[in-house]
Amino acid sequence: MVAGITHRGPDDDGFQIVSTSREADGLAAMANTRLAILDLSPAGHQPMCDPETGNWIVFNGEIYNHLEVRSEIGDRAGRWHSQSDTETILHAYRLWGRDCVLRLRGMFALAIWDAANGTMWCVRDRLGIKPFYYCAQKNALLFASEVRALLASGWLPAELDHLGLAGYVRFGAVPEPYTLLKGVQSLPAGYWMLVRAGCVEKVEPYWRPEPRQADVERGSIVSEIRTQLERAVHEHLLSDVPVACFLSGGIDSSIVTAIAAKGLGKRLQTFTLGFHETGADESVYADAVARKCGTTHHLVRLSHDEVAAQIPVAVGAMDLPTMDGANTYIISKAVADHGLKVVLSGLGGDELFGGYPSFQRAAWAERWAPSLGLAPRSLRALAAGGGNKGRRAAELLDRNVSLSARYASLRALWSQNDLEQMGLADAPDWGDAVAGNAPLASRVSVLELSGYMRSVLLRDSDVLSMAHGLELRVPFLDHVLVETCLKYSLADPEGSLLNKAWLLKATGDLLPRGVADRPKQGFILPMAEWMRGPLKGFVGEGLAVIDGLEALPKVKTSRLLDDFECGRLQWSRVWQFAVLGHWLEDSFFKQQPLPNSREQVTTTK
Repeated sequence: MVAGITHRGPDDDGFQIVSTSREADGLAAMANTRLAILDLSPAGHQPMCDPETGNWIVFNGEIYNHLEVRSEIGDRAGRWHSQSDTETILHAYRLWGRDCVLRLRGMFALAIWDAANGTMWCVRDRLGIKPFYYCAQKNALLFASEVRALLASGWLPAELDHLGLAGYVRFGAVPEPYTLLKGVQSLPAGYWMLVRAGCVEKVEPYWRPEPRQADVERGSIVSEIRTQLERAVHEHLLSDVPVACFLSGGIDSSIVTAIAAKGLGKRLQTFTLGFHETGADESVYADAVARKCGTTHHLVRLSHDEVAAQIPVAVGAMDLPTMDGANTYIISKAVADHGLKVVLSGLGGDELFGGYPSFQRAAWAERWAPSLGLAPRSLRALAAGGGNKGRRAAELLDRNVSLSARYASLRALWSQNDLEQMGLADAPDWGDAVAGNAPLASRVSVLELSGYMRSVLLRDSDVLSMAHGLELRVPFLDHVLVETCLKYSLADPEGSLLNKAWLLKATGDLLPRGVADRPKQGFILPMAEWMRGPLKGFVGEGLAVIDGLEALPKVKTSRLLDDFECGRLQWSRVWQFAVLGHWLEDSFFKQQPLPNSREQVTTTK
């Protein structure tokens, strides 16, 4: 299992079997592959033991306020043995038990063996930045940071999960907490899990991204956003190795770069992916930000053919299939090739400040569905242009569905009716619904944070950056900043979400002219062109695997290709099946079972 994910921690690895004197407690085998960021010495080795209690920990992530927590613990911990945040968590657990997680700000997936109780306490960060997958079997539990580590155990049946598969087809990524493997799921973001004798005893939430009513003066919005954002970025600079920034030239990454450059205390390195072809090139804006902030700027300029050649390699690095993420793989490789281990990203800004069209489209649909939904679904589909697009539009305008169902239709590649025609079950939910009377935009923000952000952007960013031994940090997803933004959206008497205008009021002085007021462009690749050219063979190979599977007996890939070639179907609806086929062949069916070992609890970084 460890050998399968050494890319996540190439600096060190460790293994420890722990138990109690009570036979009923069983054994726990804890393993870790380390990417050394804080305390580079052997003192940061994992698994790590608390000598006072005999507790052991394995931990993946960073606790950005760990020095603050250390100060609060003080000499109550006795002698400190390292400068690592891993030890800070161990001592915090000794003092406060499970409530210690409420004091932690950061991204984390961790497990603590409690020697006194013979239990394993597992917890995942509030926004789901770091992954935690597990599989419960009879008197045994396996968990890891990547599904491929669980597959390498040889313990899992080669059986697809029908709900996860339906979710992947509908959305182009598997909705958490599902995976494509039967019996394997994610520990939900903001949850902890207690394991005893190899069995899951309890799973409970400790945090949710919910709008909370607050009496706030509108005049204080700008200053607090700036204060919380600066604090978050400064905390995310905590590192014993150099820190860099992704700099696309968009508003969010530019703001993170500007704050980081002022707070780092030394020259910041920034990285932009540019193109020889100018259509998708934002490098001119990134260069303007870099010059204003005084960073050491690296422009990784590639041709479209060079990028297309890397896409199959990026697909091979995916832990779970996704129709997205190739850009993260490519720019992460460029950063890692410069010898860097840590990079900041602007992910999360669109979810908090209404940067996606889904916010406006959801509001439009909520307004017009009661009247337009009176028409038969077939007529609504025809009015929207027919075909795949029309069926999704008709579903979006159903009168009697919840906002979360409407949001799922906005983010879906296929309608539920399409899934039925493919012989698939109803797809699971996409994002966490918000109860109560919170403003519409606030509820969409929560759906975006827990849907598209968690199941696509964060999962892809983690796996495809860690494929190069690069830790990707996301200051916008600091949970205190998230709570602040959701609080202020309620403070608006019109019930509107904090939008990019508010973000620019708070930080616009940091940006050069022309960056703040330009329209959102995004990272666009000519995938349709490539799928008819350099990627045509790769697509065909992936679809050939799908054709040979009984899991999708009603999916006719030849028809999908014909519709794509004729312009009746968008490229993503074919690409998702090609990626799925390659994942099934490379990550699923080629796994060779290993000899079963004793029943145990296993974790890897």
